Amino acid sequence: MKRRPFHILLLKGIGYIVLGNVMCLIMTMALAMFGLNLFMNILSILCCSAVFFMLVFTVAWKDGCDERSLVKHGRVEAPLKYRWILIGSLMFLAAAIPTIVLLLNKLFFPEADTLFLYRFISGSAYPFVNTFIPTAEANVDAWHTTLRQFDNMSVWFPVLMLVYYALIPAVTQLGYYMGYHDKLNADKIMYK
Repeated sequence: MKRRPFHILLLKGIGYIVLGNVMCLIMTMALAMFGLNLFMNILSILCCSAVFFMLVFTVAWKDGCDERSLVKHGRVEAPLKYRWILIGSLMFLAAAIPTIVLLLNKLFFPEADTLFLYRFISGSAYPFVNTFIPTAEANVDAWHTTLRQFDNMSVWFPVLMLVYYALIPAVTQLGYYMGYHDKLNADKIMYK
């Protein structure tokens, strides 16, 4: 067994981001069946954030456990300390691309509406969309209205989502640290 290459870990991390977005999309749609009131929106945000960041944490934690084993058995000299901050930063860029497109859309191309597509690509942002962007309500025939939810979106919403995704490098580094130092060992926690 040897150390996994950087690009493989990055692809795994991006894969976990995609999986997290899909799981959050499904969870948000399932919770929306109970209504879109404030309580359900907050519950949806908390659940989706937990799922998304746990998946991001897990990929780094697994590598930290593997790295500990490699160092313990003398297969490598020392761990690469800040590798997961760099991988997490690249994962952040991958997760932030749809949000950056949404921000550019709002600033420079307001006639195009990418919010509908954004909700499905960035499933972890879907509960935030439901909470922070008011839905367009029209008193006219719904089939002929020009009101869009995108028009009610503040420019600050994509900035909020960029801050949300900016937590990815910190979570990956924490996951690696906890895996490398065996902080989540059930036996150690139980018998301490």
